[in-house]
Amino acid sequence: MNMRAVQVAPSHYSFERYDDLERWSSYWYQVRSALRLKPRTVLEIGSGTGVFRAYLHNLGIDVKSADIDDTRRPDFIADVSRLDETLPAGETFDVIAAFQVLEHIPFADLDASLAGIARRCAHALISLPYHGAQLRWAFALGPLKLSFGFNLPLPWKKRFDGQHHWELGVGYSVRSLSRIFERHFEILEQGYVKENPYHRLWVLRSKGS
Repeated sequence: MNMRAVQVAPSHYSFERYDDLERWSSYWYQVRSALRLKPRTVLEIGSGTGVFRAYLHNLGIDVKSADIDDTRRPDFIADVSRLDETLPAGETFDVIAAFQVLEHIPFADLDASLAGIARRCAHALISLPYHGAQLRWAFALGPLKLSFGFNLPLPWKKRFDGQHHWELGVGYSVRSLSRIFERHFEILEQGYVKENPYHRLWVLRSKGS
């Protein structure tokens, strides 16, 4: 079975280059969203550095990983665009998480990938990059903490850079992506990570659950 080519070397996930302060903010929102769903089983598609997976595992949640890159030591060598072919038959999860993953496949494969995710889970957590001008603002006074962030779209489409085939804000709007999600999921929540508006996170309930 042919798999898609691995796009990044293991060195891509070096601590200061990959896990910067903004990404740690995204991890917080990812973990919080997962815990609110009270899952017993979770599949993370795209192994990354394993922060999300390790945190849930330490809380006693059964967490597995799937990736096309065997150097990330995933539990399953699996392609998000072909889950039914590359995951074990009948394997399902309470939550499937795909953080900063779907932009690595051609946009034409997105709908089929979402359909495959929806067939394998009750809920899904999906985040995507938003390529645009970012504005971030934070204020703290004692226990009062406020943060705010948003992104302004750019008027051109993103060209494939060896990793991302497409991104929100460059030819693809949040509204258009949400409409595609709604073919397979009910959208429970969505929004920017305030401290890292480059990431937009959806919390979804599978229509097949």
